[in-house]
Amino acid sequence: MNNLRSFLPSVEKGYLPYYLMVVATAAIGNAVQNLVTLHYTRRIYNGTFVPNPALSRPGASAPAASKHSNPEDRVDKLVPASATGKDVEKARDQVTPLAARIFGVWTIMAGVIRLYAAYDITNPALFQLAFFTHAIAVVHFTSEVLVFKTMRPSRELLAPMAGGLSGLIYMSLQWKHYMG
Repeated sequence: MNNLRSFLPSVEKGYLPYYLMVVATAAIGNAVQNLVTLHYTRRIYNGTFVPNPALSRPGASAPAASKHSNPEDRVDKLVPASATGKDVEKARDQVTPLAARIFGVWTIMAGVIRLYAAYDITNPALFQLAFFTHAIAVVHFTSEVLVFKTMRPSRELLAPMAGGLSGLIYMSLQWKHYMG
């Protein structure tokens, strides 16, 4: 048991380092899953999207391709596919192996930052970086639900959203304790 304790952050620094160690481990585990399979990622993200009909109707404001602009680069060129209807056959899956790997690498980075912060929690730069990994996660998941509509509130979304939000709240409440 003493050998295991030697790997844990110092108890004198409070419980936030333990929390960061747990969420860092969970993040790294989730990242490995993103690098190995798309199955779980597809359970969180609404996978199928179709061309945005507002951009393809006559008189729509879709700009023509030019040296500095390409309509294919628009972030609103796709919208969620309906569950039924003719657009199902045109639907494209947005959860691609590339997207999963990018998300996985970002999640590994967030986990490593949180792990470093767990062991040096009084370092202002590490504390702030760990705080912002939680803030970015909350903004990402919230914007995907409310703005981009690539996610819908679900049981699968609960764990990553709760992890980001609880970390954000916990670190906010502990800011003065660790940052003085």
